[in-house]
Amino acid sequence: MIVITDTNIFYSALQKPSGIIAKILTAKSKIQFFAPDFLIDEIRDKIDEIVDNTKKSRKEKLNELTMLLAKISIINMEDIPKKDVVQAYKIVRDIDLEDLAFVALHLYTKHKIWTTDIQLQNGLKAKGYDICITTTELKKSLYKK
Repeated sequence: MIVITDTNIFYSALQKPSGIIAKILTAKSKIQFFAPDFLIDEIRDKIDEIVDNTKKSRKEKLNELTMLLAKISIINMEDIPKKDVVQAYKIVRDIDLEDLAFVALHLYTKHKIWTTDIQLQNGLKAKGYDICITTTELKKSLYKK
């Protein structure tokens, strides 16, 4: 299974390295993770906020981020066809434009988006796009025998 990993997933994993989201990201499993390239900058921009909310140093959090990113296939936004970006814009323009890259990546790859963003999930569903996967669903697939 391949899933597109939203920024809030990384944020959660860095906030709670022993939480279920971090465990799913770091588990040895058949789940593969994709993310658009801008995710790296977006998380690095929030690293000081993450450090302030945890008892670890900036260097430790950056090391954790590096380890998490090692399990992710980063997709360059320039590689996503313009038609998918345009369609994604039309879909998310009244939901949240910050999610455009994730929806464009979904349109390009057809893989579901792993997000904890309820506004995005509900907004997409309201438009007929059932393209998100929840942490609970991933956890079940991870521990399925």
